[in-house]
Amino acid sequence: MAKLNMPSEAAKKGGEFLRTLHDASAPFHFDKLTLTEDPQSALKVHFFADGKETSEDGRFFIKLPETVAHTLPGSYISPDIFMGNFLKKEPEKSEKSKLLGDHIYKDGDFAFTAEENNFSLKVFHGSTNQYALRISHHAAEGTDSPERRLHYQDNLSHIVEPMVKTPTDAPLRIVEDCLASGDTLPGVIRMLAARSKLEKNLGKVTIDVAVATAQGIFLLKKFAQNNGINIELNVGYLAFGLSEGFKREIGYEHANYITYPNALIKELRSLFPKRKKEFSALQGKQVVGDMGEFGKIIPERGEKGVPIIAPWNDYRADAHGGENNGKFFPTEYDESENQHLIFLSNGGYLMRAYYHYYNNRNRSKKYSEVVFSAKRRWTREFGYGVLLKDIPEEIML
Repeated sequence: MAKLNMPSEAAKKGGEFLRTLHDASAPFHFDKLTLTEDPQSALKVHFFADGKETSEDGRFFIKLPETVAHTLPGSYISPDIFMGNFLKKEPEKSEKSKLLGDHIYKDGDFAFTAEENNFSLKVFHGSTNQYALRISHHAAEGTDSPERRLHYQDNLSHIVEPMVKTPTDAPLRIVEDCLASGDTLPGVIRMLAARSKLEKNLGKVTIDVAVATAQGIFLLKKFAQNNGINIELNVGYLAFGLSEGFKREIGYEHANYITYPNALIKELRSLFPKRKKEFSALQGKQVVGDMGEFGKIIPERGEKGVPIIAPWNDYRADAHGGENNGKFFPTEYDESENQHLIFLSNGGYLMRAYYHYYNNRNRSKKYSEVVFSAKRRWTREFGYGVLLKDIPEEIML
């Protein structure tokens, strides 16, 4: 008798996520995403970090659907399911090989594209391209070494370049490091729609992310279609798994980091037999690690005093992770501009540097730009959602 190919636990969770996402009636409609603020003082929430309860202040908290949120940790969505959802058929081997392999974008040759009502997707590179695998390697080594962060950022720059150089007429462009669970951005856009001057710019939104999971893309598509927002999503490359993390008294901790599930590694080894050894080395690794930590500014000298050259450093006005001796201009919102850029800290500081490095090399042009913080939190006070803070007053109504 042939052995049945039973889905893994991660794949079962992925299926549960998709069923929950689509069975609920408009789970991400603005009316269901409750926005809370305290006009008298900072909004305080309590959550778990490093195994202990801690607190944080913020400006807004946007509650997100917990029925969906509980199905994300530890989930896996296969490439077949992802591609089939958009193609409405089983993907050809050549299509899957391009999406998952070592393809590097050049001259309009994308790894994958799709378009539906209110949602368009462009994936620039294959999931196991040379830069992506180097990023995974550095992620496993940790963020302490400036030299390692330099190599990480250098590889990431190649992923990001064609994405941020792609023109768009969208009035609002959000440039992000990664789309893991995908639910931070619905929280951000919900706040912008309710409390900011940018609410009139939400008819079309372009979102650039270096790496995105299938889960995050499906969630963002649902959000776009629930609210009639035209979302144009540019993705460097695709991933398919999320970490399970640890169940705490309040929600989860260390959940929803982007991973290489065993089922995906098996798929890669079957699809690309000549690269079996290479893919076996991905076992247990995260795809990108903590991008906010890897996005810390690179010092002028390394651990042994050797000079380090990170050319995108010259396009940073922040001091995330260390002293910044540069003289680049800070973000400045200009209501009269036709397009506004949003970057989310902490990884957004590096993404802003890339954006200027590739689009504003002579440092002569100023854009309308905003940087603020948006963090997913399982809170004692409000349940699961997004905590926003450090929002510039000039964009608020």
